Amino acid sequence: MSIGELLTCGGAGIIGLLFLIQIVPIKINPWSWIAKKLGRAINGEVIKKVEGIESDVRRIEKKQDEQQAIMARVRILRFGDELLRNMPHSKEHFDQTLGDIKTYETYCQDNPEFENNVTVCTIKNIRDCYMERLKKHDFL
Repeated sequence: MSIGELLTCGGAGIIGLLFLIQIVPIKINPWSWIAKKLGRAINGEVIKKVEGIESDVRRIEKKQDEQQAIMARVRILRFGDELLRNMPHSKEHFDQTLGDIKTYETYCQDNPEFENNVTVCTIKNIRDCYMERLKKHDFL
């Protein structure tokens, strides 16, 4: 047997063995592994760009959540100021503000580095006024 025949038979034997291993219900999947490595080699630059985009999206989502919390805080403080000036409000307006309070407090709880000391007293006053209006039935 010549070297060429030996290599041909050996190569065919290795390929046959790889197919057999792929089919057998063992966790060794050489074709999948080879395809995965080849795909990563070919698409490495695209994978890096996708990972960068995912990172950017997470950063933008975090910033958007922070902006929503800031806007909720603005509405809470404005509503609190209106209560201090004895402006009447509807129950729906109170309910909307209580929803903003929940959103704001949830964000503050999930993000302890976010400054929260500016609304604590205002939130308490809003809740107290709400309970008082609820008892008296004197919403706008």
